[in-house]
Amino acid sequence: MDAFFLSIITVGIAEVGDRSLFLALLFGLRYQRPWPVFAGMAIGLFLNQVVSALFGIWLFRFLQADWQGWLVGIAFLVMAVWVLIPEDEEVKTDLKTRHLVFAAAVAFFLLEMADKTQLVVITLAGSYQALWPVVLGSTIGILAVTTPALWLGYRFANKLPLQTMKWVACALFLVLGLMVLLQAAGVTGETSWFNFDAWLPDHPALDSPPSA
Repeated sequence: MDAFFLSIITVGIAEVGDRSLFLALLFGLRYQRPWPVFAGMAIGLFLNQVVSALFGIWLFRFLQADWQGWLVGIAFLVMAVWVLIPEDEEVKTDLKTRHLVFAAAVAFFLLEMADKTQLVVITLAGSYQALWPVVLGSTIGILAVTTPALWLGYRFANKLPLQTMKWVACALFLVLGLMVLLQAAGVTGETSWFNFDAWLPDHPALDSPPSA
């Protein structure tokens, strides 16, 4: 369950001020039919998380366990910087598609490609070697941020202190990244409150080969 809850928290943080939030605002403002948009948004985001998680699981099977802590720590530091980069609010998508659910699903699936949320999902799915807990957790984390924007519309978003929220997200990722890197370097040791080794389940693919 650690992978599930950590995916909700980290992906939700990464999604603050992200393109998907602005796309949800755009759909909510353009169409006064939130339920079909929500259904399509959930489908598109879910499928995107599946693709990202599968890639992360495949990638981490080629990494030695000693390197995984460094990769996760660096990924979190990258996220700390990435959340501060302004997103393009003028998301270009075809809003005249006849089937609103299909239009929303395609738009959100494509928009999340090469996004910072994908980096989080790839890292978590790879480190845990877990597909569904990360996929479900990350999808819930994204929807927790985008759904209020969809329902309450652009006027509500203008009242949110997005810049402050981005700095808080940056600080959280910075702390997480530094803690993981310190433990990977052996500075904090196993007594650290953030034990990266506890993230990894026991599976032969990530264990070092036995010595002759």
